Amino acid sequence: MLTETQPQKRGPKPQGFVDLKVAVTPELSAMLDQIARSTGISKATLVRDALSRYGEALGYLPEGTAASVIPTRTRRLGNVPPNRKE
Repeated sequence: MLTETQPQKRGPKPQGFVDLKVAVTPELSAMLDQIARSTGISKATLVRDALSRYGEALGYLPEGTAASVIPTRTRRLGNVPPNRKE
């Protein structure tokens, strides 16, 4: 699972990534916003991590795939909790 100590500075999109647009319920959107604000981890990273874990659990991805997701900081650095180091 991603931890608060792992996020890296935002940089260029890694090679091999594709953009994905998805519609979610207002409740899921609010939950994702809250998690991103409280952890400082970007919503994109949280979604990649969740999809990787789901793919592992169903056997579509090799075990350990989710562990290779590299967290990125949320763009809204003002939302990073005060106990978090920049």
